[in-house]
Amino acid sequence: MVKKTSKKTIEKTKLIKLISTFSTIEWKRFGRFIHSPYHNTNPQITTLYRILKQAFPYEASKDLEQERIYKKVYGKELFKLSKFQNLCSDLFELATDFMVDVYLEKEKRRKKKLIIDMFSERNYELFKGANQQLKKEVEAQEYLLDSDDFLLMYQLNAQLHQHLENDTFNTHKKELKETWLNLNAFNENTKAQFLAENMGNQNMLQQKGLSENSNNSQLKNLFQKVSDLHQKKQTAFYFQVKEEIFKHWNQLKLKHKTDLMIHLLNFTFTSEFLQQESGHKESLVLYKKGVADKVFIINEKMRDVEFMNIGMIGFRLKEDEWTESFIQTHQQYLSETAKDFIVPLIYAYKANFQKKYDLVIELLAPLNPTNQLRYLPKIKSLLIRAYFDGYMNGRTDYKTSLHYEIDSFKKMMNRNKKLSTIKINAYLNFLNSIKELLNIYTNNNQDLEKMAVFEEQLRTTSPLILKQWLVEKITAIKNATSN
Repeated sequence: MVKKTSKKTIEKTKLIKLISTFSTIEWKRFGRFIHSPYHNTNPQITTLYRILKQAFPYEASKDLEQERIYKKVYGKELFKLSKFQNLCSDLFELATDFMVDVYLEKEKRRKKKLIIDMFSERNYELFKGANQQLKKEVEAQEYLLDSDDFLLMYQLNAQLHQHLENDTFNTHKKELKETWLNLNAFNENTKAQFLAENMGNQNMLQQKGLSENSNNSQLKNLFQKVSDLHQKKQTAFYFQVKEEIFKHWNQLKLKHKTDLMIHLLNFTFTSEFLQQESGHKESLVLYKKGVADKVFIINEKMRDVEFMNIGMIGFRLKEDEWTESFIQTHQQYLSETAKDFIVPLIYAYKANFQKKYDLVIELLAPLNPTNQLRYLPKIKSLLIRAYFDGYMNGRTDYKTSLHYEIDSFKKMMNRNKKLSTIKINAYLNFLNSIKELLNIYTNNNQDLEKMAVFEEQLRTTSPLILKQWLVEKITAIKNATSN
């Protein structure tokens, strides 16, 4: 026990409270941690660590006197309280980082989950492999699954399904179903555990929370139904679910509105419903409702994917006035980096809808957001289509630029290590197809058999982006040849 002294000590600081818990082994390991230049490059922190380690377990008050320690660290320099406090604070931060590492060694599953989160931002293939491996480990464990297991399984399934590089058509129905079942199991297990640990208050809790439980049950029912949308993929069921959601819309919290709206939009984008023009119109109806109720703005930020989709669909359906207004009022919610290339990209899509290929090229040519791999392929593929369409409409001077863009984009895809393999292959197949299509159009030799072979290649090539656009181009070339 440290005795009281008239001189000020650091006895009651956060630093001493934490490092007083260190074992002998932890002190040694913390020393290696401190001496690592990766974690610490400040020699005064190293000196402070050594002083406190030598004085441990702090039985003498003088060992913790501020000015005494300061003199050992800084020599004859005049004592500055703020400087000393900052030094102690820096050592405390390093101590907490060290303890996190210690606990992660014990919590191996939590460490693996953090690694999965890191892979998620850096490489899709590494992320997917680690994600599925951890799921197998949880499923194969010998003891019964508990709440933590169910929550982890839900997080892993949801993370895999929602990953931006995951292709929706490759998501298995079984995985989606498991995601919801695990979430439900987590909720039920947690509730049962809570009631068991608070049995004495059970009646009071039930009476007090009766109306809230009713609302929670309704909310759970809504989420269950939007989940079923992805299984049934029935237009009639979609409108039934949509009607029920908006029936309770005003009673929902903003977060729940956002989540439910995203589910409805996902249906219009991933089901056969989207293949009809009414699918685009329905998406715009939802987006207009979401914009009006501000469900896409969270913490004064808006996700670029929603911003992009709203702009593209609005211009596609010639809702120019509303879309222009949306862009002007909502681009403030994008990050500065995203705004610099997303807004021109949206206007480039508008110009493409209007067949103003010169304007598309003018807007896209300066854009090269190399740190935005979700959008760079979109920019390059739209630019290539604009050059090709312009070339077919008489701009023969576009041919050289078109060949250059195809070759440079192909090199970029071949060298890319961050996008998923399936996306890279889909873009490479598109580039190979458009190059062959260009040769067919340029030669103009009326070889219908060669065109038929190309059409068959389009039908059987997978994965392949913009297949419908390629089909439209070869059809146009065939029609022109026949005439």
